[in-house]
Amino acid sequence: MKRALILTVSLSLLAVSACSSTSKETGSQTASQPAAKGQGAASGLIPAVNVVPESGLGPQQLESNECGLFLWSKTDATQFIFFEKSQTGRATMKLGAETVELVQTVNSGVIFGEFMTEQGFAAPGGEQVMLTIVPGDELQGGQRVESGRLTVTTPEGWRTVIPVLGVRACEP
Repeated sequence: MKRALILTVSLSLLAVSACSSTSKETGSQTASQPAAKGQGAASGLIPAVNVVPESGLGPQQLESNECGLFLWSKTDATQFIFFEKSQTGRATMKLGAETVELVQTVNSGVIFGEFMTEQGFAAPGGEQVMLTIVPGDELQGGQRVESGRLTVTTPEGWRTVIPVLGVRACEP
């Protein structure tokens, strides 16, 4: 009886680990990822899912006397997904697997250093990106973003909300 129970538990653990294992060659998920994409396709959610960042942006540079807004995904704080240099009217964002340049279309709300708390952007693929941030604690040379959200609307009308956190910082 004990041996059968151990074998059953071992087989169950093996089955669970197989469902969430990753391929050593590609680093991609092998069993659960295709099922999730299949479910999204079946229900028509692919346009909304495709804008969720798959990775982060690379390092961004600020010159002397420049300020930037740096935002990370709140659900995966290792993903740096949005960067805006102040007074340029442009931003860089990770949309799905692509890094895209955004053009500012809306600038309103409350002053947040060199930025505003509500901003809108247009992406080259027709996506509309709305950024709303809540200022946090002051820092030397900047300020935290207590909370925020990026709302991406696809040309098909799908909306995806990405919670973010971050910082605005200036290079002296």
